Amino acid sequence: MNELKILLIGCGKMGGSLLEGIVKSDNFDGMVDIIEPSIQGFPKEDFKQRKVNFYSDIEEKRDTINYDLIIVATKPDTYEEIFNGLKNNLIINDKTLIVSILAGIKISKIEEIVGSAPIVRAMPNIAASVLEGMTALIGNKKITNKDILNVDLIFELIGEKIWLENEKQMDSFTAISGSGPAYFFFFTECLKSIAIEEGFTEDVSNKISQQIIIGSGKLVKESGIDPKELRENVTSPNGTTEAGLKILIDSERGLLDKLRQAIVEAKNRSLEISNN
Repeated sequence: MNELKILLIGCGKMGGSLLEGIVKSDNFDGMVDIIEPSIQGFPKEDFKQRKVNFYSDIEEKRDTINYDLIIVATKPDTYEEIFNGLKNNLIINDKTLIVSILAGIKISKIEEIVGSAPIVRAMPNIAASVLEGMTALIGNKKITNKDILNVDLIFELIGEKIWLENEKQMDSFTAISGSGPAYFFFFTECLKSIAIEEGFTEDVSNKISQQIIIGSGKLVKESGIDPKELRENVTSPNGTTEAGLKILIDSERGLLDKLRQAIVEAKNRSLEISNN
């Protein structure tokens, strides 16, 4: 792992989160080259102690090095330009592993451009930047056991990962986990807004809403108790929690129904992007 040479193309929100997660880890001492046109606005000083190099264009790396992994984390609508640039400027053969973090771009679309290369499609979420990401992975038939090991090591540096059974599952995963942090942030935002409405200051409302989420999340992760049982444990019969939960659990207008609708809409949008 320490000898891995990685090329990261795209250092926006997701690429930047992945990079932050990698360089924050004490278990990574490899080299990372970054291709990012907007490098002027990126906090490069954060990575001076690491083997991290920034370039504005892929042509600057023309045939200069053989990378173990090439991670593509640009916007999906530029994928043809990006992969053509890779094909034309870098030596890509059947041993060069390409990891795509492009939402909605199927492996087959990448193969049409770069040809016979090992390809892994990955979908991490934004929590990768604090080493608590959740990533789904699926690869083509060209990936080797070594490729799987390297990909596992990379994404384990930034949280948890799973390998999907088939690529069709990626749209559901994207809607649940990729978009999940936004649902989580919105719930926290709602708690804060309600606390302010109830007369608490903004600072206090921030502290209340944030600690509810942090503490509850830690309980879910560390207690080993199923979330349903945890909920039941804090819901006394005829108590305040039960009174509030009746509204959230309402079968017609409750939280579960609304969240299900949200995930269906997000999944449908992911399918639309994939099929374009």
